[in-house]
Amino acid sequence: MLEQNPPLPIYEVADPLVEGLRAHGRLVLSAPTGSGKSTQVPQILIDRAGIEGEVVVLQPRRLAARLLAKRVAAERGVQLGEEVGYQIRFENRVSARTRIRFVTEAILLRQILQDPSLKGVGAVVFDEFHERHLTSDLSLACALQSVQRQRPDLKLVVMSATLDIEQMEDFLQPCARIEAGGRLYPVEVDYAGASLGREAAPVWERAARAFKQLQRDGLRGDALVFMPGAFEIRKTIAAIEALPESRGFEVLPLYGELPPEAQDRAVRTGDGPKVIVSTNVAETSITIEGVRAVIDGGLARIARYDARRGINSILIEQISQASAEQRKGRAGRTGPGRCIRLWSEAEHEARPGHETPEVKRVDLAETLLMLSVAGVTDVDAFPWFESPETTALQRGKHLLHDLGAVDSMGAVTDMGRRMSVFPLHPRYARMLIEAERLGVLPDAALVAGISQGRPFYRASREDLVRREQIRQVEDQVDERSDYFLLLRAFELARAAKFKPPACSELGIHGVAARQAGESARQILQLAPREGRARSSSREHEEEGCPPARPGQSPALPKEGKTASAAEDALCRCLFLAFADHLCLRIDKGTRRCKMVHGRSGELRRESLVESPLFVAAELEERELRGEVTVLLGLATAVEPEWLSEYFPEDMSEGCLTEYDPSTRRVSTKRQTRFRDLVLEEKEGGEVDPGQAAGLLAEEVVSGRLNLKKWNAGVEHWIQRVNFVARHCPETEVAPIDEEARQLLIEQICHGASSYKEIKDREVLPTVKEWILPEQHYYIETYAPENIGLPRRNRPVKLRYESDGRAFIASKLQDFYDVKGETLRIANGRVPLVIELLAPNGRPAHVTDDLDGFWDGAYQQVRKDLAGRYPKHEWR
Repeated sequence: MLEQNPPLPIYEVADPLVEGLRAHGRLVLSAPTGSGKSTQVPQILIDRAGIEGEVVVLQPRRLAARLLAKRVAAERGVQLGEEVGYQIRFENRVSARTRIRFVTEAILLRQILQDPSLKGVGAVVFDEFHERHLTSDLSLACALQSVQRQRPDLKLVVMSATLDIEQMEDFLQPCARIEAGGRLYPVEVDYAGASLGREAAPVWERAARAFKQLQRDGLRGDALVFMPGAFEIRKTIAAIEALPESRGFEVLPLYGELPPEAQDRAVRTGDGPKVIVSTNVAETSITIEGVRAVIDGGLARIARYDARRGINSILIEQISQASAEQRKGRAGRTGPGRCIRLWSEAEHEARPGHETPEVKRVDLAETLLMLSVAGVTDVDAFPWFESPETTALQRGKHLLHDLGAVDSMGAVTDMGRRMSVFPLHPRYARMLIEAERLGVLPDAALVAGISQGRPFYRASREDLVRREQIRQVEDQVDERSDYFLLLRAFELARAAKFKPPACSELGIHGVAARQAGESARQILQLAPREGRARSSSREHEEEGCPPARPGQSPALPKEGKTASAAEDALCRCLFLAFADHLCLRIDKGTRRCKMVHGRSGELRRESLVESPLFVAAELEERELRGEVTVLLGLATAVEPEWLSEYFPEDMSEGCLTEYDPSTRRVSTKRQTRFRDLVLEEKEGGEVDPGQAAGLLAEEVVSGRLNLKKWNAGVEHWIQRVNFVARHCPETEVAPIDEEARQLLIEQICHGASSYKEIKDREVLPTVKEWILPEQHYYIETYAPENIGLPRRNRPVKLRYESDGRAFIASKLQDFYDVKGETLRIANGRVPLVIELLAPNGRPAHVTDDLDGFWDGAYQQVRKDLAGRYPKHEWR
């Protein structure tokens, strides 16, 4: 191992680190940028902690994994790939003698899911864990399970500069906790949002102006510029190189997709000053010696669930305050530095403190499939480091079921196992499996490649300015899928060598089209071996470009499939990928559609597809005509027979009995459904009497229909029944509650299918049948309809309330000579509530103790009323 001169700060805690691991086997390390944790901790584990087996170091980015492995190999004086190596997508520099292996997150996750015992691994180091990628969260949870169930000897180290150390300590308990110091120099921060014309100029132009300012201020050393992606990096390099102030500087790009030699050139120490224009790969882990100034564009490409396409997308967004601090620290590694942020200080304060963890913002379908294949049957009980949202879990589960990856019980199917081989979103994995079977794998790979990146062609067919260019693109395009238009546009871009001017004439973004082709090429490389073997003879010779569109050589299968058959096959593949987005036009004269899962939408006007049945690859919510509408894009026609061919268990036929408010009738329709989407509906069939009665009763109960003879007399009788049921339980009279009303109304409606048949039907006889004939005696005896008073010629009708009280109302004089004990009902258990009315018929007093009234309140009532009504009798 090479001598550190001077020793890095991490060595100040090397002994506590080793002791903590020996005591607990798990350790949380918080160490700032510049402490040397990424390169030195793996070596400390090998040299001082006595780790047997490999030390696997998890890195969030391929570039960091490769460069760190190279640095550690150099420090130890060994050849890369021997004692120290790395394993990333497309590259594997390890051997049987490797002791320190730097890997990307997906590599470790797949390894631990396939072999939970992690045979041959002595320790796992999770570096830069604060970035909180979903794969690192899952890898940590799975590694902890391995320790608890199979490998108590496996050591775990989690480290970061900005880690929430308390949360991690709680998750890993028992574990050691170590906080190390750093060796950072002061960095002066300037905010240049307004002065650099933030609203008027693109970010690369503002970065060039900031570099110009640094030069005027006497910049000494290298400059590091942060941009969100390769496109912005190229623009920034061009803008800086155009400045006179850049003379003598080497301006270099740095991002993950660059060839290794170009990445090495950017990070190694050179003879002259340089400007490195980088994505956030330079934000953590790797050190670029000589950087004294940082220009921060404040943007990054963030993985986030894209509801429009139903997959994860990489979106350009503002970085958090924590990321800005990480970037600033790049300028203070070897001496005092300076950082210019291309936004205002007020904007900085408004930014979130930390990035939202991926588990809270990405689609989980691919992750859930991976867990299911690994035997995790209950993802809700999985020990997530931070649990995802319930809605995100449900969305992922439903999609996997829709794609046929899991069955109705959530168990992985054979198709799901095949899909998991592809390191792609399950939609495209399902599409590629079918494409390989049908012999159109290269074409499907291009469709997948187009879908992964930003759109490179979208023209309105009503665009008069570019009508001729649109005609060239749409010429001879099969109108069964909007993807065929994109494939045609890709052909034209490829024919133009993707040169921006020529592509722009056609309304095509040449750079984005080339990126789609490169994505397709990588997807073909990642396809399972059988898929690659069958498609290799059809791959295009030009580097980075997959075959032409279906129907044109060399994309056609060798067995002589026609262009129409090839395009038909690709439509089938797209249907399988987006079967959960199946749409049916409401009628031929509109673009409005019904969709599965009870949704609705409107097909975009620029779509080529005229088929009544189609799937949409894009769903976008927009406010149209004052309401939120789902716009359906990238449509592909679907033949009805495909539904039963691929998803026979999701097809159903049956009768639907429903009430039509316009005709006020119940009718039956025969329906054919795919899942919950009604594909075909025919009138006819005999109406089920029970269903008809229930539907009519619902309308009556809701108040939308009225039974004319359900009057006050019926309600009075119901209240009497309920009064007896409440106060005289020994009678066993059943009360008429809301459920009973529904049943009674259904009984009244039985045998009818229209309002006309029920509106004049008798009600009271049916309602009275609710109780037994012999129980009618109790109703008449315990809850009489009326009671006689000595001073009245006719009985007084009683009023029964739902709260169990019964009222009698009459003029005050009618109650002279009446004893209170006679005004009781329910076999003498319940006193009547007496409303004593004034001569004008209005209540003068209310009481349920008549005898007490005469002895008390009567005198005041008499005084109030006698003067107003002197002709009436007042005792």
